[in-house]
Amino acid sequence: MLRRAAPALLVAVALAAGCRGCGCREAVRGAPAERFLPPGVRAAVLAPELGRAASDLAALHATAASFPGAGELAGVRGALASQLGFDPLDGASLAGAGLDPRRAGALALAGPGGATPLLVLPVSDAGRVEALLARLARERLGAAVRSDATHGGQAIVVLRRAAGAAAALSYAIVERTALVAPGPDGPAVVAEAAALTPETALGATAAFGAARAAAADGAAALVYVPGGSALLAELPQARDGLGIGLSATKDRLHARAALLAGGRAAALRALEASGSGGATAAHLRGDAAVVLRWDGDPAALGERLVPLLPEEDRARLAAHGVDLRRDLFGALAPGAAVALAISPRAAVSALSPEALRADPLQLLELEAILPVKVEAEAALRRVAAALAETVPGGPRRGGAARSAHRRGGLPADGPDDALAAPDTIVRMPTASGEIAWRLEPRAHRLVLAAGAAGRLDALLARLGGEGAGFRAPTPGAEAALAGGLGGAVVDVQRLVSSVRALPPEAFGTGPSGFVVRALAERFLEPAARLRALSLETRVAPGPGGAPGALVLDLDVEARAPEATGGGGVQR
Repeated sequence: MLRRAAPALLVAVALAAGCRGCGCREAVRGAPAERFLPPGVRAAVLAPELGRAASDLAALHATAASFPGAGELAGVRGALASQLGFDPLDGASLAGAGLDPRRAGALALAGPGGATPLLVLPVSDAGRVEALLARLARERLGAAVRSDATHGGQAIVVLRRAAGAAAALSYAIVERTALVAPGPDGPAVVAEAAALTPETALGATAAFGAARAAAADGAAALVYVPGGSALLAELPQARDGLGIGLSATKDRLHARAALLAGGRAAALRALEASGSGGATAAHLRGDAAVVLRWDGDPAALGERLVPLLPEEDRARLAAHGVDLRRDLFGALAPGAAVALAISPRAAVSALSPEALRADPLQLLELEAILPVKVEAEAALRRVAAALAETVPGGPRRGGAARSAHRRGGLPADGPDDALAAPDTIVRMPTASGEIAWRLEPRAHRLVLAAGAAGRLDALLARLGGEGAGFRAPTPGAEAALAGGLGGAVVDVQRLVSSVRALPPEAFGTGPSGFVVRALAERFLEPAARLRALSLETRVAPGPGGAPGALVLDLDVEARAPEATGGGGVQR
């Protein structure tokens, strides 16, 4: 039933996904869409202005359809318009169908088990809208028998395939708003929505208000999933409710996710701190493909990250007396910055979880500048000693492979904890390079590099003012490296060019190598149309100034098609 009703409902998804703003504008007349949604919906998508939805989504569709491999997407708009009888991505066409492009619409999952779609559409011409619904029911559902009914005290229209058959499509027009639902439960769902008052609807609930406040500022549409919804069963971090604000232009997609705090306000407050990872990131290597910074409390972050590590890795460190929460995250201060780059020695054809566990440097190189607490040296020595014992190919306690040098190149003699002695450069060889670091107490930081020999020296030179460091590829990416708790930037152009610069043997030899390279190119070609991916996270205030939600802002920025002519990668 739902599959056959999908064409009629797809217009709601299209309209709800692309406009700007999520509050009522002065130019928008009529009740907001959440006024007609029951508070017990399983999920809802709301858009405030269908006309702006149409124009914005049309621009985004045109960009997506221009990506390599997306040729079939180009025909979707025309096919949808043909099925609906009007173009849902054109404001004038919406008005011609009897809809009001200045007002809001919504699509929600309601009814028993949240299994029935409920469509909320603003009406400017009731006669045209009713004619549209009757035609769609007849052509798409085979339901041509109309009856007027009263359900739950509400007058509704029910369309069936035959007299006495189950409802195929039900609707009511209330306050210049059409409430539409397919299937046998449609009459009850429409009647419930029609009977709602502003005080009993979804829009009056505190959780929806919090999600709208945290996620919908400047957004095009709001996706809302209430706490307790089955859709959140696999996402415990969002168990108290989730809001996602969406906006788009022809070259940018922005998503803001708000994970409501619920009873976890104290845990969110514990994350807050004041670091300067964005400024520190400017000293990292300029050819990095990924840069991350964390300006919140590392100890609170460790409480969330350490349980995600494989149990065998935690057990291996514990066997050497290392507790990552205490000895690593507890030793760090806010303001860490990390850079990742594709190793020029990467062997794509030989990658596997086991191979990466044995030697992660065969794929990635790393640089990190980690502020440390004044009292943290002893803890870092424990971590360093454990690392020396566990890194494959690295130095063992008392082994000759260890290489430690004091500043200025003077050899360091002494006990094994010289591995983390102040101002000592420590080098640990691996099969694909080396892991090296230096603890700098006067600067209250640990400087670390992993990759080809000499990477640490280059990082230390940049910290000393020699050479250029990392620069964000776009203003949006630059913003992700400033403010809030933390951020991450993927320089997609740099990532693509790094993979394409690998020698042919990196993908293997013979026919299998050709296949691996061809598969890689299938991903690289569309990726070359992107400029940057960036993520910023912060804590949004709730009522009374207490933390109300953990907010994550994601930006996807694209390039114009002509900017990547010939498959090349350009900045």
